[in-house]
Amino acid sequence: MNRPLPHHNDTGHPVTVAKRRELVEIAVNKTLDGDHPRLGRLPVPIRYRASGAIEAWSQLRLATGANGQDFSRVLRELPVFALLDIFPNFLEWCTQMGMGAWPHQGVIHSTLRNVVWQAFSAREGALYEPTPALHRLLDASYIADDVPVGMIRPPVDTMCVIPEPSTWTRPNGVEVIALFYHPSSITGGTIATMSCVTWRHENGPDHNLDVNVLQIPLGDPERPIRQVLDEMNMSSESDGSQLNAYQTDSTRQHWRATLDYVIKMLLYLSVRDAQVVHERTYSNAPRNFAGLGKRRRAELLAEIEQLYDRHIVGPAILDAEVTASLPGDSGHHEVRGHWRRPHFRMQPHGPNSSLRKLAFIGPTLVRPDRLGL
Repeated sequence: MNRPLPHHNDTGHPVTVAKRRELVEIAVNKTLDGDHPRLGRLPVPIRYRASGAIEAWSQLRLATGANGQDFSRVLRELPVFALLDIFPNFLEWCTQMGMGAWPHQGVIHSTLRNVVWQAFSAREGALYEPTPALHRLLDASYIADDVPVGMIRPPVDTMCVIPEPSTWTRPNGVEVIALFYHPSSITGGTIATMSCVTWRHENGPDHNLDVNVLQIPLGDPERPIRQVLDEMNMSSESDGSQLNAYQTDSTRQHWRATLDYVIKMLLYLSVRDAQVVHERTYSNAPRNFAGLGKRRRAELLAEIEQLYDRHIVGPAILDAEVTASLPGDSGHHEVRGHWRRPHFRMQPHGPNSSLRKLAFIGPTLVRPDRLGL
């Protein structure tokens, strides 16, 4: 059911309906520019900043008085499912036209998808990119049965995980996983939740875009992660489809692979020895171009908008012998001497080993003597 924004009369708004429509048209066109292949090498949220879409939607909200302020507030607070319900109402109020009057359904879908990145920008979300070595390590690792859901602690409330680009077009591969953490005080419920949004192109980058949303109840922090995932009544929303889309085999496989990957990433980020390097390429870029002409200065500023800050997560390389020996997702084979799969588990520590902390156990060579080492 759609949730309307609080109603405000037009009286006192600084722009007319005609001006609001003009601002919506500018924002929509810049959103479509963000889908252009020329920006395809950039992480998804950066594409819409570089195209000017994020700024255009921000200008629309600034120009529309109290309703725009209300929508800016909900962008910072509400789960993604609620935003997808509210955003069409805001557009209809701005344009005084129903969504059915829009000329192309593709435009509507592109615009609705962009609300995710409006929320990401409004909440000052951060980008986290695993190194290829860490991606390989996480792909081979598993989560022990004793790890509780309380160990899932996002380093920031709003973040994007950018999987290794070579995996984007693989089966179940995604270009970005956006996470929005919501404390129980924000959602109005009794437990905290986390919205998870995936963005992928089916069968390669030149085919249909598939955006899925899943709201994850974090629940009792002492319950094992595996139990919570098994019992979760998963519901997802693919772009333009119904909430029961999760019941299809392909979507079920998609979420199984996505949650396995992103939860292991979050667990890795919370362990003591996690390797994280914060690059501030965008923040530190020079913007004072004294002496340059207006045109050249605009070109340089546009180039800067394609830069971005990021957290690089994980080791740069793995030992070649370890990398070659790591088992894949099909499981591991017990032999007399073998590499034990990397995994997350709760490790005893403290007085009389009475406390537990999350530990990441890297690849371990078991019984090297039986390998002649």
